[in-house]
Amino acid sequence: MSAPFSDRALKTGLGAALCHDPALIGAVAVGLMLGTIGLFGLPVDLPLLAAGFCGATLTYLVDRAWTDTPEDRVNRPERVAWVQAHTRWLAVETVVLFALGGAMLLYLEPATLLMVGALGGVAGLHVLFPGREGRSFGGVPKPISIAGVWAAGGTLLPLVEAGRPIGVGALLFFGYRGLFVLPNLLLADWADRAGDAAAGLAPWAAGWTARQVRWLATTSLLLAAMGAAVWGVAGTSPLLVGIDAIGLILMAGVVWGLDPERPRTAVLADLVVGWPLVPALVAWMIV
Repeated sequence: MSAPFSDRALKTGLGAALCHDPALIGAVAVGLMLGTIGLFGLPVDLPLLAAGFCGATLTYLVDRAWTDTPEDRVNRPERVAWVQAHTRWLAVETVVLFALGGAMLLYLEPATLLMVGALGGVAGLHVLFPGREGRSFGGVPKPISIAGVWAAGGTLLPLVEAGRPIGVGALLFFGYRGLFVLPNLLLADWADRAGDAAAGLAPWAAGWTARQVRWLATTSLLLAAMGAAVWGVAGTSPLLVGIDAIGLILMAGVVWGLDPERPRTAVLADLVVGWPLVPALVAWMIV
């Protein structure tokens, strides 16, 4: 029997759907938001979570299925084949996500809607203008900007929707989350360098070795670990901080223990990004 996330299992059946359908990305976004909700003691906001799931899934769905991405034919040929074989399903999924996400926006606070619009604008620019010939989102700022969108959506949106002020502590937490997410994006960008170069995207990673990218990702994790240490001393629950910081260790395991050019690495790295759900569950159990 194939391993659950072996490269072979990710080519057919449920494994392929988990790998190629962006619904997994939407679930990871929900995990990030629930992490903030649990750690900050916020009320669970179902419309926000549903809108976050739909928005994240749609962004990656448009990028993977409804825009011309010649680089994917080199970087992700299995994904291209899966998308072409499931266009009808993806069309239905797109309509449902648009309808559900749009309906959920009606229940969000005005300040949250403004932030959703800003984050959606950045994500849309990345999808529609990926940085050909080094313009726009090309270069190292691309993974940094995407990490910033993920961190803002996962940390600031729940706080804004709950009416909490965005003070220094919230901004530091936003930075901590961004440093946690960034290694995943660095690895993914580096793994895609061949197809990006063939498509004229002028990838920053073309001149980097795997070891250099791993150390860059490790630097991000070490900075996040320093933030977690300060948070553990100054925060109200060192236990939850420690559980949350386990995600940094897991991400380091992905960075150094797996080949970033294998499809299962991308799936496992995405799942690690959803780790904040675990400390949130613990927070609810001990309340």
